[in-house]
Amino acid sequence: MGISTDSIFSHDAWAKSLGGISYPLLGDVHREVVKKYGIWWPELNANYRCTIVVDRQGKVRFAERYAKGVLPDPDNILNEVKQLG
Repeated sequence: MGISTDSIFSHDAWAKSLGGISYPLLGDVHREVVKKYGIWWPELNANYRCTIVVDRQGKVRFAERYAKGVLPDPDNILNEVKQLG
């Protein structure tokens, strides 16, 4: 799932610009989820870009935050997901 402080309308436009996506997007416009995960960026009233992998029991198994303009390494994330078994 993808979560950001953008509205669902913004998410919809972004997904359409990619030709559609296969996962749900949560619009956290009240900043509740991003604050709980410690990824709220108060100076911008937005969230940091990050990847969080949660196992089936709800435990965070991997978290990585990225600087502005830096994209996550998909191979690194896939490796973390594969380790969940």
